[in-house]
Amino acid sequence: MRTGVFLVTFQSSLATVGEAVVVCDAAGGVHGAGCTHAFHGRWCGDDEHMEVEVLHLSGEESSLLGGLPSLVLDLVVTRGDEAGFRAAGTVRGADEVHVKVLAKRVCDLVA
Repeated sequence: MRTGVFLVTFQSSLATVGEAVVVCDAAGGVHGAGCTHAFHGRWCGDDEHMEVEVLHLSGEESSLLGGLPSLVLDLVVTRGDEAGFRAAGTVRGADEVHVKVLAKRVCDLVA
């Protein structure tokens, strides 16, 4: 299970980039927020798949993933170690929008 606090950079096939702080907990939860969006989700099954719902909070709706008020990302981890992980996937229902994620571990969670 990948747990800790991560600084995450998102890049989509729409040529946009975003950053957020993400917390991955021991129960498999994924929680985070950036300046204009919040998200929550979970690691699925084998710790290599992630499902994350992204919600627009404020500011410009023409975001990293287009002008949608909410969406779900289906991600697969492509590489990972103690320093962080990389993942890639698509927006559910809009498979033409590809997303890459680079997560750098900032610190562990306190028990």
